[in-house]
Amino acid sequence: MRFYNRQEEVAAIKNLSALSRKHAHMLVVYGRRRVGKTRLVLESLEPMYFFVDKKTSALLLKEFSEIVRVNSGSFVPDFSNWDDFIRFLFEYSKDRHLIVVFDEFQNFRSVDPSVFSIFQKYWDSYSDTSRILLVFVGSYIGLMKKIFIDEKEPLYGRSTAKIDLKPLNYRWVRKICIEMGFKSEEEIVKMYSTLGGTPRYYQLVESYGLDSYESILKSMIFGKNALLQDEVRQILINEFGRNYTTYFSILEAASLGKNTLKEISDTTGIPMNSLGKYLNELANTFAIIERREPLLGGKKMGRYFIKDNMVRFWFRFVNPNISFLESGRYEIALEQTISYLPAFVGRIFEDVVTEIALDNLPFKASGIGRWWNRRGDEIDLVAVNERTREILFGEVKWTNKPAGYGIMESLKKKKDLVKWYNGARKEYYLVVSKSGFTPELREVMDSDGVIGWDMQDIARMANL
Repeated sequence: MRFYNRQEEVAAIKNLSALSRKHAHMLVVYGRRRVGKTRLVLESLEPMYFFVDKKTSALLLKEFSEIVRVNSGSFVPDFSNWDDFIRFLFEYSKDRHLIVVFDEFQNFRSVDPSVFSIFQKYWDSYSDTSRILLVFVGSYIGLMKKIFIDEKEPLYGRSTAKIDLKPLNYRWVRKICIEMGFKSEEEIVKMYSTLGGTPRYYQLVESYGLDSYESILKSMIFGKNALLQDEVRQILINEFGRNYTTYFSILEAASLGKNTLKEISDTTGIPMNSLGKYLNELANTFAIIERREPLLGGKKMGRYFIKDNMVRFWFRFVNPNISFLESGRYEIALEQTISYLPAFVGRIFEDVVTEIALDNLPFKASGIGRWWNRRGDEIDLVAVNERTREILFGEVKWTNKPAGYGIMESLKKKKDLVKWYNGARKEYYLVVSKSGFTPELREVMDSDGVIGWDMQDIARMANL
């Protein structure tokens, strides 16, 4: 599969490479597993590349010594310790420009944690005189943040640039799917809801020749030896360590739509006064959840959502069905998933619409998001322009029935609950429906100037 997007990141890395011809630079690249970190670096640079496997220091040093010999074109004896190896890199780069990549850098914590202090020692001694670009790539976000952002760690404050590589957005996922031969916008939304924006998962779809959403579910998640069935579990256990069960309980609750502090506490049995610590770590250390506040609402009404669609899907449908999957009753797990899938996809479709709406509104929005209040009223999409006092209220429907007039009635009742320049604002309405609109609603929309988008409109506006 070809390399998609990431133009800004590639440009930043190449610029750093050029700057490192004068003096040393240290780039840290982190992000979740399979998001494309290694490929990004190798598309941008021609480095001396070292993969930090969890081996003994002796074996890894022997392997790295051979890589140095091949890349430098000169005889170098096997390094016997990390101090000699790291000093060599800095000494070598005093006379020639050197680009070095250490992939899965956080694994040195298992191999030999003293490596971090050795890098600090030689960085502090040589960074002004060496012409080296050190690139440290890591998949475990919590560990990478600790190594470079924790002020107690040796490499704190040493990096000169950081890239937190995010998953691709819907538009780019859609482009990948279309180039793989998928034509149905509905099916692409389902794929995005399940696999998220991680490029590697779509590469696997292509490699296995899967040509439908159903075949992806059966072959990659709910089948015997399915490649992605245990993917999320393994990634997160490595992130969380031995105390993963508490984090897993919180994430499963969030995947079920229990998004407030009280709802998560009631569902998991974790006391509210203990929950804050775990939510803070999930949001700030591991970057797995995010706290969202209602647009134009109060800060005390925040809710917690899983950021990555694949993680959200796994906790909603795979983890609760582990017993069926482990006993080989894959069809039951798949049936359970399919029956609850529309509601799950519907929530993510709201995010897709929000992404697309930002560039396709009747005014330039200064804010966009979902709105809710303590009473339980919700509006799927609200956008505002603070300067012109324009506001748009949107309803998003992922159902097999055309949206009817009742949606407009409900939306107009709820919009008065949004306290923002009431009586002195210009209002717009948007209805988005997977299955189109009833003739009655279409007539009202045409007469009242209500904006209506169906899947053809979504496809047109999402096209890159």
